[in-house]
Amino acid sequence: MGIKHKIRLGFITIGILLFLSGIISSLELARFNRATHNLLEKSQQSIEISKQMLDAVQEQNTALLLSITDTTRNVIYDSLIAKSDRDFDRAFHTAQNALRDPVQLEAIGTAFKYYNNIVSQVSDSTDITWFTDVYKTSYYNLTHSIKEFMVLIQQHTIDYTAQLERNAYRASMVGIIALGAGILLLMVFYFMLNNYFIGPVLQITKALKGYVNSRIPFDVAVSTRDEINTLKEYIATLITAHKKAKPQA
Repeated sequence: MGIKHKIRLGFITIGILLFLSGIISSLELARFNRATHNLLEKSQQSIEISKQMLDAVQEQNTALLLSITDTTRNVIYDSLIAKSDRDFDRAFHTAQNALRDPVQLEAIGTAFKYYNNIVSQVSDSTDITWFTDVYKTSYYNLTHSIKEFMVLIQQHTIDYTAQLERNAYRASMVGIIALGAGILLLMVFYFMLNNYFIGPVLQITKALKGYVNSRIPFDVAVSTRDEINTLKEYIATLITAHKKAKPQA
């Protein structure tokens, strides 16, 4: 293989390696960005849904308390209670559809069924004693379940963020390994140039200078079979021809 092809092959190999490392790093970075965006979006959506459920329960709690303490028994309280119930049910079903593991909502679903069963007991004779002794427990259980769900979502976000950090480290390691391989390949390429191109050229130059200045025999060993070896052979042939022609002169 000629010198030109060797040098070209070396540069092409280095270029391909750097190009592939750049592509791999870019793909890993894009995947990391998508995963981070999806994580934040789902986490924000889950927290927002949890807040909607919590707001609905609190609004229903307020309407229920007002309906008990207000002696007029205004029907508007019943409509507020019904509206809050629909809002909670809508948010709960949205959470079920959004989560890949609806089991996380089982505690909320169980607490909400018990809460609805207690609320259905409200009548014109319901007083504040029932509210504090019976209703309050179901209300606290439901709100506690919702808050626990919010904490669970936050914990999952933290855990998944840690996983993303490890993935980002692995993605950066691909680039580091590729960079290290590129540096190693450059060193090998430099070694090959020095031993198979620069070194032989310097030897030929030194030997030719010795012959011209001091008539030291031109003797250079070139291990390759390329243009450098051809150059050495032509120089040796030229020197031999010069020696033969000199006595005739």
